[in-house]
Amino acid sequence: MTDGQEQPTTEQAHPMDEHTIAEVERAGTQFNAVTAMTVDRADALTAESIDRRDSGQPPRRLEGVPFAIKDVIDLVGYPTTMGSAVRSDAPATASAPVVDRLEAAGAIPVAKTNCQEYSYGILGEESAFGRVINPVDPALCTAGSSSGSAALVAANAVPLALGTDTAGSVRVPAACQGVFGFKPTFGVVPVDGVFPLSPAFDTVGLFASDLGVLTTAFDVIAGAGSEAHAAAGVPDGSASGIGRTIDVSLLGDRANRALDLLAEVPNLTITSANGPTLGELLDDLAPIYDFIRLYEAYEVHKDLFAERAADYQPGVAKKIEAGRDLGEAEYRKQLDALAELRERSLSVFGATDFLLTPALDGPVVRWDEIDSGSAAKFMRYSMPFNVLGWPALTIPLPGAGVGNGAGVGNGNGVGTGASSGPRAVQLVGRPGGDRDLLAFASRLG
Repeated sequence: MTDGQEQPTTEQAHPMDEHTIAEVERAGTQFNAVTAMTVDRADALTAESIDRRDSGQPPRRLEGVPFAIKDVIDLVGYPTTMGSAVRSDAPATASAPVVDRLEAAGAIPVAKTNCQEYSYGILGEESAFGRVINPVDPALCTAGSSSGSAALVAANAVPLALGTDTAGSVRVPAACQGVFGFKPTFGVVPVDGVFPLSPAFDTVGLFASDLGVLTTAFDVIAGAGSEAHAAAGVPDGSASGIGRTIDVSLLGDRANRALDLLAEVPNLTITSANGPTLGELLDDLAPIYDFIRLYEAYEVHKDLFAERAADYQPGVAKKIEAGRDLGEAEYRKQLDALAELRERSLSVFGATDFLLTPALDGPVVRWDEIDSGSAAKFMRYSMPFNVLGWPALTIPLPGAGVGNGAGVGNGNGVGTGASSGPRAVQLVGRPGGDRDLLAFASRLG
């Protein structure tokens, strides 16, 4: 793992070349991960980057770093397909602020990525473009909804990609495909220009193969909002691990391998003292999430759904329909319950700085083993932190199944049908403590 404060390497700071585009296109085809190559935009920004370099200007923070964009996020000049046949193919007239900010820092968009239709589903099995293929092992579920963004990073085609996370749609695909996946504190990163699923929980997140690049990208897309949170009294542990406490109570019998990550952190207290409180929170969260998400998703789609219900993917249509008869009065009550729960839950951090949890409730499931309980197991440890709004990072663990995107057997589970699949944990921090969490993560393992 690299230092969370690290800037892009010299190699990354050089403008992108044609080989990068070719590799993204190859991986996009091999893993069904790309809905559109954004070559015109990439070429224009690469030329700008070269001009800056040749005129002696210093490199920007993400100079020449290629990135991919989940296709629910607007990029000017390209349609936003939402992984759906129910869409307009008119090009976006402006980019989402998160894209603008990355471009302003020198990053170069190379592709829009395949995703679960309208981000509505954690398994990633329904898209008008077909489902994404897991670069680690084609037999393994990719998870969703940001499947294609995770796959391009897992295949080493790009070092960075944007996704969205409403119940785990960045962190769960990251866990299933063996890469880093970060969901910032709710509200820190703008969601303008991003098609909503449930605005009470929607968050733009990041995939990366390197934690230093992810940290730099977070600073870029969070902008002034992140600075405000950082100034609000959130502890800063970036200098050392001294005096930090981490709660591992939710790891259960999975603790041994995960605790290897913590072995080298100095003066770290490992505790399970908050176990009952955390368990109670998990049980309290789900009903609130279910009602609000169903209600808001139906409100987002109701007009279009009334006209074109038959054109939605079957599972997505069923989810939208489930929100039809939910009343506004009960919705308002659930929002009040959500606000109360978010306030009450902060007591967890009275005795700890971070939580370490499983990323998934069980192993990465194979496509042919998905059943009615698979989605709940995928979301068990991710969805609560959308509800609470806390920052959370999926950290891949070393071992079988962590791939390099080669698509051939190489002894570490890539393309071999490895049954174990990737393994990952989730690191969770205080709301507003995004930088602190990422800095602490850079010292693990």
